[in-house]
Amino acid sequence: MRSQNSLKLKILFSFLMPAVASTVSAQTDSNPKNINGSNDGGELQEVVVSAQRRSEKQQDVPISVDAFSSKELESAGVSGTLDLPVVTPGLVFGQQAGVAQPFLRGIGTVAAGPGIENPVALYVDNVYYGSPFGQIMAFNNIAQVEVDKGPQGTLFGRNASGGLIQVTTKDPSQNLGGSLSETYGNYATAVTDAYITGGVTSDLATDLALHYLHQGDGYGVNIVTGDPVSKTQDLAFRNKWVLNTTDGTQVKLIFDYDVTHFIPNYTGAPGTTPLGPPSYSVPSQDVDGPYQPFGNTHTGGASAQVQTDLDFARFVSISAYRRTVLDVQGSAQLTDNPLYTISSVAYEKSAQVSQEFQLLSLPGSRINWTSGAYLYYDNAGSTPPTIESGGLVAPFSAIYVFDHQKAYSVALYGQATTAIDADTNLTLGLRYTGERRNYEGSELALIPDVPPYLVDDAEHRIYQKPTWRIALDHHFDPDVMAYISYNRGFKSGGFNDLLVPTSAFAPEVVDAYETGVKNTLFDNHVTLDATAFFYNYKGIQAFQYFANGSALVYNAGSAHLYGLDLDAKFKLIDNLTLTTAVEALHTAYTSFPDAAVSTPIPGGGTAYTTGSAAGHRLPFAPAETTSLAADYTIPLGKSGDLNLNVTYLYNSGFFGEPDNRLRQPSYGVVNSQLSWSAADQLWTVRLWGRNLTNEQYETSVGSQPNGDFAVFAPPRTYGITVSRSY
Repeated sequence: MRSQNSLKLKILFSFLMPAVASTVSAQTDSNPKNINGSNDGGELQEVVVSAQRRSEKQQDVPISVDAFSSKELESAGVSGTLDLPVVTPGLVFGQQAGVAQPFLRGIGTVAAGPGIENPVALYVDNVYYGSPFGQIMAFNNIAQVEVDKGPQGTLFGRNASGGLIQVTTKDPSQNLGGSLSETYGNYATAVTDAYITGGVTSDLATDLALHYLHQGDGYGVNIVTGDPVSKTQDLAFRNKWVLNTTDGTQVKLIFDYDVTHFIPNYTGAPGTTPLGPPSYSVPSQDVDGPYQPFGNTHTGGASAQVQTDLDFARFVSISAYRRTVLDVQGSAQLTDNPLYTISSVAYEKSAQVSQEFQLLSLPGSRINWTSGAYLYYDNAGSTPPTIESGGLVAPFSAIYVFDHQKAYSVALYGQATTAIDADTNLTLGLRYTGERRNYEGSELALIPDVPPYLVDDAEHRIYQKPTWRIALDHHFDPDVMAYISYNRGFKSGGFNDLLVPTSAFAPEVVDAYETGVKNTLFDNHVTLDATAFFYNYKGIQAFQYFANGSALVYNAGSAHLYGLDLDAKFKLIDNLTLTTAVEALHTAYTSFPDAAVSTPIPGGGTAYTTGSAAGHRLPFAPAETTSLAADYTIPLGKSGDLNLNVTYLYNSGFFGEPDNRLRQPSYGVVNSQLSWSAADQLWTVRLWGRNLTNEQYETSVGSQPNGDFAVFAPPRTYGITVSRSY
């Protein structure tokens, strides 16, 4: 047998080995490994992921994957999608007025509107969530969350040019059980999470998960109106039915609904001088404008998933319907002078239908293969968003925009992995996507002393693109796997809303080259993984903000992105787990001759020209992100267990736009939790705190003609949670 330790030392982290070896050399392999379950010994748990649409051990998958159980997320203070960057280096997850804006390895978008989709795709229980204002969600019955880095152009090809977030919720159990938790925190925040599950018949089980959040006080206040801002109320439920028939067929029916009422916080970026001076200097969580912001989202859907084994393959059908409605007034006012204020009131809705058919090789097949067809329809529109002005910012009093877009998409795909020899596997995948986009829009302008005018436009585009994956992985021994891959990702083109006549933007394409190594060391007490990647990013869908805060999408030239991911987990002693993850990222436009360049006007507001952004960093692409976590359990015998978790995120900072003028400086976030669990695990009490150092940092920042705006992350929050399992 090869010398395992010497090989591992050569591959990765040689400078860490002496410290690790001295700590864990006394550990013995006295307990069998568990997969995604508890482990009474000192070993790390093996993690199972579905990055290749089948269940596989994370350390055997030739993809850079971060996966987290519900307990890990809870301990780290991750309560929803917006918190995922705390445990996922390379991920920046912003939001504006209820719209999700994830960026992964520098790829993402802040654009929002009918028909706009994000290149970092979100899947929940195998269903694609197309609308970006349906992607901000709380975690309350989560089994696992998985972040797949890099373009997923074959098996998850629906616009996943930047990566993929997979959320898997709990399946119901035949055994009657459940849980109830109550939380109370500062800002008069109360949260109730309830879950119940049980068998209906010997073959049928169901569950119901409920989540309710009420934030009594806002993080900030509108100085003009005195009303709170940055305030949320959320009610969500999820119901799942699972039928397992005697012939091995499984049928899942899933229903979910979420209604969120929120008061967004578009505020002035530090140092901005808006139209209608003086300079904006209110606290970061406050706003100062005559319009009180508000927002409501309603999102829900249903899916039917069927899985059965045929003689030669496993057949899977996933049918889904989703509907999302957004009603929001939230543009950046930046001044208390109503003559210089613009307010945007948007009402947008989206309905999507998707159908996926899969044939997968049966477990134990010599060749692991997946083939399928994916059909997607989206009908989205605004009816109508309204832009209002006091009269001095722009020569109008109101503009009403009716916008309607439809997408029809069909894709065929296949991927196969075969063994070249006993230790080496070759993976080949191909997907072909054809898509038609339709646009209809009307604009009615009401201008003082000018007759009203109406402008109409109707257009369509057809986009077709093949994408693929090629990967080669080799197991040097059962605990060391290295791989190299080439993936192409594609995101469809579309049309700009709030712009009549409209303008179209073309698809963007990412060619990603990746090599990595995954190590399991010292009898499964240590995992050390490293990934190096290079992206050739072409046809980039860049953005420029309108005065009302919405984004105009247009195609930039190209960019190169490259970097290194390092992930390590140590189970040094039975009750202590240390986790560290780092991403170093370099991004640069190689060609962008007509980038929007913003310049502050001394008297207030912003002027725009165009110029070259070649050599500039991509927006929302920090050069370094680091996540560190320590989780320690103190057994108390018959009195239960005491657990302490401390999680730290470092972000080196990022630019908000391609001209690299506006920048969020580096920041660090500390989350911590102290919890007690009864010996029978039925009662749990948690004292928790998030952003304990009260860092004031921006999740979004950009320029507008009336000044620079920012959206700030929540301040320090803390509270207590009491949970009871049944």
